[in-house]
Amino acid sequence: MVVKLLTLSIPAPELDNLEKYCQQCNRTKTDLIEEYLRYLNQLLQSHETKPSTEQLLSQINTPHEPIKEANQEKLDLEILLEIVIEHSTNLQNQLHKNNQQMLKYLQQVEKVTAAAAAVENDCFESDSLNEVATRSDELGQLARVFQRMVQTLKDREQELSEAKEQLEAVLNAVPGSISWINTNGVYLGVNKHLAENLNLLPENVNGQKLEFFKSQSQFAQFMSKFLSSQQTAASQEIEVQINNSRRYYLIAAQKYQQGNAAVTVGIDITDRKRAQEALRIAEENYRSIFENALDGIFQSTFDGHYINVNPAMAQIHGYDSPQEMMVTVAEIGSQLYVEPSCRQDFQRLMEAQGEVKGFEYQVYQRDGNIIWVEENTRAVGDTNGNLFYYEGIIQDITKRKQEEDALKQQVQDLRIEIDQQKRVCQVAAITQTDYFREIQAQIESMRFDEDF
Repeated sequence: MVVKLLTLSIPAPELDNLEKYCQQCNRTKTDLIEEYLRYLNQLLQSHETKPSTEQLLSQINTPHEPIKEANQEKLDLEILLEIVIEHSTNLQNQLHKNNQQMLKYLQQVEKVTAAAAAVENDCFESDSLNEVATRSDELGQLARVFQRMVQTLKDREQELSEAKEQLEAVLNAVPGSISWINTNGVYLGVNKHLAENLNLLPENVNGQKLEFFKSQSQFAQFMSKFLSSQQTAASQEIEVQINNSRRYYLIAAQKYQQGNAAVTVGIDITDRKRAQEALRIAEENYRSIFENALDGIFQSTFDGHYINVNPAMAQIHGYDSPQEMMVTVAEIGSQLYVEPSCRQDFQRLMEAQGEVKGFEYQVYQRDGNIIWVEENTRAVGDTNGNLFYYEGIIQDITKRKQEEDALKQQVQDLRIEIDQQKRVCQVAAITQTDYFREIQAQIESMRFDEDF
């Protein structure tokens, strides 16, 4: 057997490339060369004819092709590795950035959550969400909405506080008793006026039951009945004892909160009740005077219709009752006045002075008889100058007029008699004078001469 020795000459750079290729392929140089030699042997055995020297040289040079391919592959892998490393670095940076953003996002979410807790604890500061509110995403929108909502709540709370303060000021300024009571008959609150009437502070009344105040038994009964009824509003006059004084109140009650509570307002009507009582007594006295007066008393309209007349007025004019006179006399000026001009004088004085005093004139009675009356009348109106009616008193002065006429006649007769007596005295005085005596002597002398 002939053994042939084949020598391969590999340049140093190629050898380095071969080593790198072997490292990449995880193979040894010996394995690679043996594989190559086996390949050549197979190639020689497969040829029928002996290969030429050029073919052998070509085959010998073929190991350089894998090395070139390996080098190219290496370059591609290096490029790919650089790209992968660069991409990995970018990805890592992006991941770090995303992690930072996510951390910041979570921190800002915690700020929003903390802000919600601060609102509940009434210690929220709107500026704490300023950074979150600058975000353009949903969290930023939520922070802005949250800030606006909280600011709106604060504004509403401020408005509510001011409104409550104003309401308390108004309720405390009201000169009446105001209280709030629930359906169990327990005071929820009272204003300053009611508390002062009870000699208590407002806060000391809160929580007390209606029956606590013994002096307000009528009020307690009224409210208990009202609270247990289906009514939504009610009112009643009650009597209470305040500081050992009897007072009268008009109580108005109104339910609210779906009927679970009620507010009451008490108006002190003691003065009004006393005024009404005084007015009732005055009216009774006036009616007694009106009915029993000897003088005629009347009320009439400006155009001459009677509104009211008393019995004496009807009797003076010859009527049986006031009702008969008011029905019969439809126009005072034309039916009662003997001289129509007197009615015109009366109206002129009323328009100029608003009253007439001692106005005397003649009137017709029902049967046509003529009598003399004296009238004192005033116009009744309000402070704005609006006139309502005439009110006056009439006296029958017929007897006085007759006595005055008789007296005038007596005076006239007396004057005539006095004049006659004066003339007699004057004649007697004249006859006693020297001058009269001389004239009388001359007359006597003249008579004597005539005789002779």
